[in-house]
Amino acid sequence: MPIKNLEYKDFSWDLHEKAGHKPIVAQMELTYRCPLHCKHCYADCYNRRETIKYELSTEEIKNILNKCKKDGVLWFCFTGGDPLIRKDFAEIYSYARELGFIVTVFTSLIPLNQKILETFRKNPPFVIETTLNAATFLKYKEITNTNYFRKQIEVIKKLLKNNLPVKVKTQITRQNVGQIDKIKKTVESFGLKFRPSTMIYARLNQDTFPCNLRLKPEEVVRIDKNYGYFEEEELRKPQEKYELKKLIGTPKTDKLLSCAAGGNAFWISPQGIMSICNCLKKPEYDLVKDGNTVKEGFYKLSKEVHSMRFTTNSRCRSCRYRLICRWCPGRAYLEKGSFEEPIDYFCQLTEQTIKEYAD
Repeated sequence: MPIKNLEYKDFSWDLHEKAGHKPIVAQMELTYRCPLHCKHCYADCYNRRETIKYELSTEEIKNILNKCKKDGVLWFCFTGGDPLIRKDFAEIYSYARELGFIVTVFTSLIPLNQKILETFRKNPPFVIETTLNAATFLKYKEITNTNYFRKQIEVIKKLLKNNLPVKVKTQITRQNVGQIDKIKKTVESFGLKFRPSTMIYARLNQDTFPCNLRLKPEEVVRIDKNYGYFEEEELRKPQEKYELKKLIGTPKTDKLLSCAAGGNAFWISPQGIMSICNCLKKPEYDLVKDGNTVKEGFYKLSKEVHSMRFTTNSRCRSCRYRLICRWCPGRAYLEKGSFEEPIDYFCQLTEQTIKEYAD
């Protein structure tokens, strides 16, 4: 009987559906350190050299990888900060690949050296993702507080020349919105797809400075429409189209979370602390502790977050647009210090989205 060839997206969705409520996707922030200091970054508050003393050792990370493997994790993403900044990255990455994980790496690319390049060439990751937020040296310097523009361009070209899988994303803010078409042209000159994002959140220490860099709601909707946010293939199942009207209606539950958090993915901090979401850091579970397992932590955290209910008369509680809105308890906590507090910006953004797509 011939084996049917599957597109990766079909394979991924099929496996996710069959897995059900199981931990199969892990994202690990190896470090919060990064050579860039982007003004919009939600983790830059912890981007300090001294944070290295709070990071896990190589062996502790390998132990966590073993736990993930044992409990059925298939996809593993190394992120940060910038994971490549760790001196032991090549060793950690190679170990993850030896265990059989489908590995993704999120990186600025600036720390990439010959050793890491050779490691990638020998055993390629599923994809290497980076973010390019400017099309000129001066704008790049304004956004990142560094002079690495030409270096990042060169590294992208070098990876592609070595036939390594690269994805370039762009965070659109008030700083670079005027360059959006120039950035698109630069990305497409590599033979890659332009992937802009307009969402910005408060930092992990609840510093709300990045929120000042948000675009006006009408700008976000225009960019999302013009550059394909609602048509992005990875956001939905095969053949499924975005139908906003089906998501409108008074919520049938008081559950705080209406997203997929706790479905089959989880996050791990540089200290080995497991959480269900990158914004929702509480509740937590210590994966470093002897005897603690991925499955135990995952189901414990999932149960806790999905038992969270509205306890106030927050207008989000009964809002008929809650399934459309990009508000969530984690983002509310970072920005407002409360899981239930509305964020006016997201209310305005939802109104604009409805005007554009509901008809």
